[in-house]
Amino acid sequence: MITVTCTREPFDHVSLYQAFLQREDDSSGTVVLHHGRVKRPGKQIANFSSVELRPLVADPEASLAGIARLAIDKFGVHQVLIAHRLGTLAAGDSVLLAIVSATSRGPAFDACAWIVDQIKKEDIIELIERA
Repeated sequence: MITVTCTREPFDHVSLYQAFLQREDDSSGTVVLHHGRVKRPGKQIANFSSVELRPLVADPEASLAGIARLAIDKFGVHQVLIAHRLGTLAAGDSVLLAIVSATSRGPAFDACAWIVDQIKKEDIIELIERA
């Protein structure tokens, strides 16, 4: 199962995790979660005032769902959830939530790390630091 959302509104990572768990069955032995936040100092501007996250593709949710499908095929995981913020964010704001479940920890950790790496290539959503 794949759940993907891109939103300009803050997301409730705890509620998303609880909903993810409700869709699980007893075949999953591991759930891995990556909760990405805007960190300071920035990559380009050490003391930025905000960051702008904007899509580089017409349908970022479809692109993220494609990454999730590839992760399921590549790692054999059961379920993937990706939530990504868009718009203007400040340091400390939640920017990305990736949750993966699998029978065992190896594929779950590998898939979650792979998903985050694919998203961070910034060919779907661009992050621009503002002074």
